[in-house]
Amino acid sequence: MEFRDRHVTILGLARTGAAVARVLHGRGAHVLVSDSRPASELQEAIAALPAGVQVETGGHSSRCLDADLIILSPGVPRDLAVLQAAIADGVEILGEIELAHRLAQPPIVAITGTNGKTTTTTLVARILETAGRRIGLGGNIGRPLIDFVDAADLDLLVAEISSFQLESTVDFRPHVGAWLNFSDDHLNRHGSREAYWEAKKRLFVNQGPDDWAILNADDAAVQPLSGALPARHLAFAIRTELRDGVLARDGHIVHRIQGEDHPVMPLSEIRLRGTHNLENCLAATAVALALGVETSAIRQAIAAFDGVEHRIEPVRQLDGVQWYNDSKGTNYDSTIKAIRSFEEPLVLIAGGRDKGGAIAPLVSTIAERVQHVVLVGESAPTFERFLRAGGYEAISTASDLPEAIALARGKAPVGGVVLYSPAATSFDMFRDYEHRGQVFKALVHDLQAGEP
Repeated sequence: MEFRDRHVTILGLARTGAAVARVLHGRGAHVLVSDSRPASELQEAIAALPAGVQVETGGHSSRCLDADLIILSPGVPRDLAVLQAAIADGVEILGEIELAHRLAQPPIVAITGTNGKTTTTTLVARILETAGRRIGLGGNIGRPLIDFVDAADLDLLVAEISSFQLESTVDFRPHVGAWLNFSDDHLNRHGSREAYWEAKKRLFVNQGPDDWAILNADDAAVQPLSGALPARHLAFAIRTELRDGVLARDGHIVHRIQGEDHPVMPLSEIRLRGTHNLENCLAATAVALALGVETSAIRQAIAAFDGVEHRIEPVRQLDGVQWYNDSKGTNYDSTIKAIRSFEEPLVLIAGGRDKGGAIAPLVSTIAERVQHVVLVGESAPTFERFLRAGGYEAISTASDLPEAIALARGKAPVGGVVLYSPAATSFDMFRDYEHRGQVFKALVHDLQAGEP
């Protein structure tokens, strides 16, 4: 794409918008960045922009329409009035992921799913690095993918891709695309489960016969795509029997080829807790095999992997109680999987800004596996109402996170676990899930042994 002297509007001055501004300004474009937040909240971000990039804050004015191209940051909804006006005017609108794909030199490995994206994407990167591949890791994790478009020395770009990013793709074509799982999430953004599913499916629509689609054969929403996509197909599964695929069988991860099992590694070497993390390891193995990685590198990388920050992350042990930070648990299904990762007596801290969906499975899982729940944040009254309607009464409520931690500590028995897995977003009290998790960990580390 040629950008010299083209007028480009970027909607959203977060990390992604700033990265796009730097790349396009460097290619000679006339760049306007527009953000709905006031300038007082954006001073640091504005100061980091290249000289000559124009900025407007406090809303998106008609200036945004004076453009040959509009680039969306992932958090910007597509139903904005200014976007509807741009569509009516015939202005091209792209997301950052689509732009990065058009500019990038290395092939892209893209991983999506309702849960497990960050863990699996990070693990794929570790495997590839162990195998000696030069990779850039980004997308919905770490750095924006656009940061790597000029990196000619890389072999692959490994990207976590969200539904927010996929809904604005046009020609995006990853060489390897993996869909880990599907459950209700982001319905407040997409409007329906069907629209959310269609956004995820866009990962594969432009692939060809030389590409790979990695699919979870155990997931009823994902499995029907097997054999229905133009790309080559490699499935992974724990429960489903497959003639070909990556499976957990007889205490091993195995690569089954025409019914014959080829061991990759013993399950006993995996450090991560929970069945969902075994699925993540199977998916990462399938991606690596599609890319021709030797099983020795796969085994070495998985065996050394301790997980990612904010996802069932051990914080400390205090007075015989283990504390875990699962701030990445931003939806019901993610928290269900976190709860099911523990056999110990469990106290759950939950609550934040609710995203909606079918809450009954979360209520039943809490009733089955959790001794006590401490609720905090905007969704606390809603969660309490559903829990009590389901017959669960072991509930405390807190006005803030420090109080929630104190209440959980008082309920946790010796030999038990306190798990912070909100089942909701962080935006009622924190900048993002990372900020929320960091605050939680700091508060837990400040607790003194022996205090009530």
